[in-house]
Amino acid sequence: MPTPIYFSLGIVQPFAPMETRELEEGVTALMGDGKIVGMRLADVRMVCELDDIADRHGLDAEFMWSRVHADDDVLTGRRGDVFGGVTGR
Repeated sequence: MPTPIYFSLGIVQPFAPMETRELEEGVTALMGDGKIVGMRLADVRMVCELDDIADRHGLDAEFMWSRVHADDDVLTGRRGDVFGGVTGR
């Protein structure tokens, strides 16, 4: 069973209308305030196609890559800080 991945691409105002839009098979965008604020890939292996996905939908691939985070040390269970979170979880 494939493992999906979600990453945030932006923020929206509180209580802004939100919706999801299927961009293509396996690629779902979270829309808020009229722009894409999140991306869900049905299979984590689709990250390898991120440049192509960005090109097909007119998105900035460099910005999308900067928003993809991973565990910085899986052996100790520590995660890198996302959005200014607490250090040393």
